[in-house]
Amino acid sequence: MGKLSSTVIMLVSALLATGALSARSYAADLAAAAQEAAAAAAEKAAMGMFPLKPYAGAKAFVSYAPDGDFYTPGTGRTKFFEYNIGWNAAAFGGVTAGDFVKLQLDTGYISNSVSNLSGVDGGSGTVAAAYVMGGVILSAPLSPLTKKVIPFAGISIGAAFPVIGTINGTINGDEFTIKGSQSTVGALLARGGVTIAINPKLGATLEYGFFQTADFSLSTTDNVSSSGNASTDMSAHLFGLGFEYHF
Repeated sequence: MGKLSSTVIMLVSALLATGALSARSYAADLAAAAQEAAAAAAEKAAMGMFPLKPYAGAKAFVSYAPDGDFYTPGTGRTKFFEYNIGWNAAAFGGVTAGDFVKLQLDTGYISNSVSNLSGVDGGSGTVAAAYVMGGVILSAPLSPLTKKVIPFAGISIGAAFPVIGTINGTINGDEFTIKGSQSTVGALLARGGVTIAINPKLGATLEYGFFQTADFSLSTTDNVSSSGNASTDMSAHLFGLGFEYHF
């Protein structure tokens, strides 16, 4: 009887030991699997944190240009150009990097006609520019669940290509002309607005933009500038509507 009891005890002890080893092995396997899953999730998150997804669109704006500066070597910088309400049209494309960042390229054309030239008689012509810019736009949905209304703000820099139609007027009865003489100049576009999602791929945008160029050269008759040289810049407040499509 005692021998049988010893045998039973030994068998139970062996089973318990085997069970403990199996449990430890299973726990180790679970831990290894959890580590692998965590590593895979981290890798996926890193790859998906900034997925680059292309989009493109177009916009149309009303352009309000404040009175423009005019610089000549003899008189310095003065307010000279007075503008009518103009227009701006633009096409754009880029990639989204996650939900919050857009890398965008804009190309467009902005134009304001001259309504008056300060201090002279008459005054007519057009100051316009084509432009190409690249920049960053930051956006965040008001509701992470719906992502229907998405405010945004951004800034772009690039090149503008002034297109100055001949500007005419008279000073003391003598006619004068002003023409553009520089083909490329640096430019800046700051913007803010809201995108309203129409569906998961298409959105409508309401946007305000501020457009500014560096000074660019003009050529004039000598009754405006004795040297025949002058300069101005372009500045405009833009209010518009656009559409963008996400591929």
